[in-house]
Amino acid sequence: MEFCEFCGNILNDDGRCPWADCPHNAILDVMAAAETADKQTDTDDTNGGT
Repeated sequence: MEFCEFCGNILNDDGRCPWADCPHNAILDVMAAAETADKQTDTDDTNGGT
C-alpha cells in the first residue's frame, strides 16, 4: 500500500491518487508525456531524422 506524498491518500492500483486535482497526478501526466516525446525522438533518430 502506497500513500500519496502530497495529500496522504492511498494510491490507486495504477499509481494515481484518487483526488483528481492532486499534484501527484499532474506529475505522472507530465512524466508520461515526456516519455512519449522521448520515444518519438528516438524513433525519429533511428529513421534518419525524417
